Amino acid sequence: MSKTVLNCHQVSKTFRDGYEAINVLAGVDLNVEEKQMVAIVGASGSGKSTLLHILGGLDAPDSGVVKIKDQNIHKMSVSKQSQFRNQHLGFIYQFHHLLPEFSALENVAMPLIIGGMSKSESLGTASDIIKRVGLSQRETHRPSALSGGERQRIAIARALVTKPACILADEPTGNLDSKTAHAVQDLMMELNELEKTSFLVVSHDPNLAELFPINYEMVDGSLNLIKG
Repeated sequence: MSKTVLNCHQVSKTFRDGYEAINVLAGVDLNVEEKQMVAIVGASGSGKSTLLHILGGLDAPDSGVVKIKDQNIHKMSVSKQSQFRNQHLGFIYQFHHLLPEFSALENVAMPLIIGGMSKSESLGTASDIIKRVGLSQRETHRPSALSGGERQRIAIARALVTKPACILADEPTGNLDSKTAHAVQDLMMELNELEKTSFLVVSHDPNLAELFPINYEMVDGSLNLIKG
């Protein structure tokens, strides 16, 4: 029986622009189970990224509940939430956000070091994950010496290194050419199969979403199931 790794119920968020209230999320419900690959599509400004940030504990909802592995993350202290996020969630962004002064290996090891693992063990684990994404020969290089596709592969390795329950990805192929984007898409599918990690991806690209067994569309702050 599959277990729920991420769940939100009636999540709402409103932003204010002067006197105008903009309802970005209007009572969103979502459930992601173990090993599932879920995509959310929608136009720019539809609220996809806002939802992802709230699900990852990077922003707070105005109302509603978010649970990761049955834990209400918005009831945690800031320090507890950060620790929990480090252990159970991985993040991939359109821009890789690798630290330029560190090597690929050190970048991938960083979440483990922050989580309290020894540096030597962290680097060994990071090296194993880098091998899984096919870049062992590049692990000593800094981000500036890597291609766009290589940087995104390293970012994916960094997201996977803690063996999270779920990876949250915001436009993970949006900054890549089509050939490299397809390679990154294939890699995500392969790692989902091998690592059994759930993926929740938001994108405006219907071609990426179509690869995922479960698809939602964000419209006027609500999620509509379109496949799955």
